[in-house]
Amino acid sequence: MIERQHVWLGPEATSFDEPCEACLSVRESLAADTCVVHGTLRREADVGFTTCRRGHRIVVRRVVRPLARAV
Repeated sequence: MIERQHVWLGPEATSFDEPCEACLSVRESLAADTCVVHGTLRREADVGFTTCRRGHRIVVRRVVRPLARAV
């Protein structure tokens, strides 16, 4: 059983379409399109949470943002 799933987004990304790893582990009984999770994360947010259609929890995290340059 998959304990924790993560989706990693780039610094500027606001949406994602990623497969649910837990659903993929039992994929033979599911249609391929039901394994895909569609979601969003606000640009200013670094972490969020979502669930797939079957109820598996997924953590959405943003990769480290580049530091602002001093002017």
